[in-house]
Amino acid sequence: MLKPIVSFFEAKFRNRTVSILAAFLIAVVPFFATILFFINQSRILFSDLPSVNEKVNNFASQLMDWLNQQFQLDPETSSRWISKNLTAVLDLPLSLLQEGVQSGTAIMIYAIMVVLITYFLLLYRTAFKNYFLAQIHPDSRKILAELFDQIQKLAKRYLMGQALVILILGFLIGSGLWLIGVPHAYFWGFLAGFLEIIPYVGTTIGVILPFSYMLMVSDTIWQPWAVIGLYVLVQQIEGNLITPNIMGPSIRINPLFIIIGLFLGGFLWGVSGMILALPMLAISKEVFRTFYVFEPISYLMEDGLSRKGHIFLEKFDHFKYRISSLFFKNKEEEKEE
Repeated sequence: MLKPIVSFFEAKFRNRTVSILAAFLIAVVPFFATILFFINQSRILFSDLPSVNEKVNNFASQLMDWLNQQFQLDPETSSRWISKNLTAVLDLPLSLLQEGVQSGTAIMIYAIMVVLITYFLLLYRTAFKNYFLAQIHPDSRKILAELFDQIQKLAKRYLMGQALVILILGFLIGSGLWLIGVPHAYFWGFLAGFLEIIPYVGTTIGVILPFSYMLMVSDTIWQPWAVIGLYVLVQQIEGNLITPNIMGPSIRINPLFIIIGLFLGGFLWGVSGMILALPMLAISKEVFRTFYVFEPISYLMEDGLSRKGHIFLEKFDHFKYRISSLFFKNKEEEKEE
């Protein structure tokens, strides 16, 4: 994804190392600006927690009083249970913060390694590309070179498209939350926008967090439910209008493969794997479409599969499209030989 930026600077500086460093700078500045935004908003948000904790305690006490009356529970036992468990829940963010500080060294090491690996991949990219081209017959090299270019364009479109989608969703959701009266509306809005990078999982977290927050701080019952209504509305706009027009059909993967990709990505690489699941699926689809035997799989991964089920018997009912062609020869071809 950094390669187009590096190529731009190479045309200016005629030096690959300087160009890579300039590309890193261009990529790092917006990233750290975003991190600073969330840190500042989080600091303001956590400053409101004492009053929130008090409200949660009052709500829990009222709830337990009602349960005591309905189910004839012992008030003293219930009170002890609340004190013990609610305190543990409210102390959870602090414990997570402490764990984050303790793991800071490991994060720094991983970040440095990622930067170094990315630097050397960009530095040696021509050698790697030519190595792969040298592994195949000269007659097929043009197809592989076109595939490399297509993957680069796809990655660039995904990166720029995802950034634009995040900005649009951040402003839409933030403005909607501001109209509803949610405190720190644009913090929640852009947080939801960034969480959209992880399909389904990020969306769910993006709505649960402000909904739960409003349950704790709102004096009215309609505001938390208005938050959910806003997210449902924005999701319809995003799924049917924003993403299809910005990301294009090449990025569209059907939900089944997205869920499988999220599961495998999370199993292999944790949260990072879940973030990379969608672009990796999109790139895989493009790779599959280049080879006859895997082309049907690329259509199997596409969005709107329920409307395209007939295509496999109409277009791909031929020996060259079957997995078995990798291991066996077509009997008709053998007769001709």
